[in-house]
Amino acid sequence: MTKKTRNWLIALCILVFPFVLFFGFMIFMEEPLPPPASLPNPNGYDDLVKAGKMVKGDYWDYDKASLEKLHGIVLTNAEALALARNALSNQCGVPLQFTKAYLTNHIQDLIAFRGLAQALVCEGRLAEKENRFNEAAKTYADAIHLGNEVAQGGLLVDAMLGIAIQSLGLAQLQTLATNLDAHSCRETIATLETLTTQRQSWAEIVRQENAWSRRTFGLRGQIMKVLYYSRREKNSQRAIDTIKSTEKKQGQLVIDLAARACELEMGKPPVGISDLVPEYLKAVPQDPTTGTNMVLSR
Repeated sequence: MTKKTRNWLIALCILVFPFVLFFGFMIFMEEPLPPPASLPNPNGYDDLVKAGKMVKGDYWDYDKASLEKLHGIVLTNAEALALARNALSNQCGVPLQFTKAYLTNHIQDLIAFRGLAQALVCEGRLAEKENRFNEAAKTYADAIHLGNEVAQGGLLVDAMLGIAIQSLGLAQLQTLATNLDAHSCRETIATLETLTTQRQSWAEIVRQENAWSRRTFGLRGQIMKVLYYSRREKNSQRAIDTIKSTEKKQGQLVIDLAARACELEMGKPPVGISDLVPEYLKAVPQDPTTGTNMVLSR
């Protein structure tokens, strides 16, 4: 070996060694993989997939659809909606597969869930147009419930779809709130409070995403995670902001519903948020962006 070659190899080792050391440390410090989560039995998720793929018609056009068209969409999808509601009565869990083709194949399920959510909104819009406001509220709450369940045990892509579906139901329910009677307000509050306790935390979503990546891509996945660290952090922050925004909207909706129920039953609006606890709210919702208690909207 010539002196020049030897010096070149030494220089190369000096340059490469920090990266080898870093990746070795990263792998060494990585927590052991938890066992794959066991799925519920029966798993309502399976029937949600079936229901989503059964949905037909121009269900995405719910904002402009006439009463007649809404009737047709709801009638066409009656079986799918019934199957979905039955599925929501069971626990749900995303059946992850640890293959590189999983996400490509899974996208069809996500599209189907979006259509199912829009079909539910069509049903709610029909009920609104027919002045069946309390029934519409239950349907929109079902859409929010759907958003919760399609993400249980899944990846970040599942979580973000779930948030999009929840936002869709929340937006419809928010515009309907002033038409609800006190009993329906109380029922909707109870449903939303329960769904809040069942919602996955950001830490759970990240843990599931990391475990799936490690099982699917191994060391290559870990290296890519480091190389694209900055991009991943930006995407994560956007996801966190979206989740917090949706949680805040739901918290504000719960407060608005409680205030309406209080005014209908007591004959006057509440003075402050404390007037609603514990008669109408189990606890004051917290603003996820500040960590402080939310207040009555004026």
